[in-house]
Amino acid sequence: MLKNAAFWTAVAALAASVSACLAAIYTWLTYRLVRGQSEPNVVTYVRHDESRATILQIVIENIGRGLAIDVSFTPSRPIPARAWGLSAEAAQPPATMTDGPLIMGIRALGPGDTRKIAWGQYHGLKAALGDDVIELVCRYKGRGRRVHTALSRLDVRSFAATDAVPSDAARITTELERIAKAAEALVRTGQRNEP
Repeated sequence: MLKNAAFWTAVAALAASVSACLAAIYTWLTYRLVRGQSEPNVVTYVRHDESRATILQIVIENIGRGLAIDVSFTPSRPIPARAWGLSAEAAQPPATMTDGPLIMGIRALGPGDTRKIAWGQYHGLKAALGDDVIELVCRYKGRGRRVHTALSRLDVRSFAATDAVPSDAARITTELERIAKAAEALVRTGQRNEP
């Protein structure tokens, strides 16, 4: 009987230890989940400009829920800037990016905030980069001054043979401008014909 009681006491002690360990793991995972939801998450990517369809822009965006502080970028090579050209023959030699957020950094980038850089046109960027991809290391501080690091790739190749279509808002704006100019011309014509 004494052996039986000692056995069950050992089982109970083991079960209590396992339960305490599981509770600690659960608490730690919950803490990480809650902390992760209030951290910044800075991403950098290339996309078509919605209002100017032939322009590619670099977008820096904080998709997290926390403030990103002292955001800095380290590119794998010099970043071309103002790389214009609607065709391979019309591509102009680009400048090298010497200012802006990718060079000078961003002191604070709030949740949902973005910085957009008009980078160039496909053929101008293709002439400048060839098939190379620019790797961009982004470092920033979050809550508690913890340093985060993110790697992005600025890739122009993926825009080959894609359609650059203006957004609905850009098309509506263009049409409204056209209507306004026509109305203005009618008013001027009417003013000239008045007695």
